[in-house]
Amino acid sequence: MVAHRAPVQKFCADESDPAAEEGSCQSEVTEQPTGRDTAGFDASDWPFATVHSECAVSPKDGYDRIAWDRSADLIWGPDLEIENTTLCRLVVE
Repeated sequence: MVAHRAPVQKFCADESDPAAEEGSCQSEVTEQPTGRDTAGFDASDWPFATVHSECAVSPKDGYDRIAWDRSADLIWGPDLEIENTTLCRLVVE
């Protein structure tokens, strides 16, 4: 589940003097569900994570020096540019 998107309109990055929460630089915040961190929480209506390639993620700022395991999946929401906070759940059986 994506909890925070910003900027919602990608052309905010093209503005000469972008200001957070103004004009095209608005954000979208979704309230995080109560109980999401409990075993009985039902997340069945949450969308599945998106698997991204290392090339699409383009790690930087030190993360590019990590030796990523080839079997690892790089997961996030569908949009790597504007989805800033995602919530996920893993069920271990």
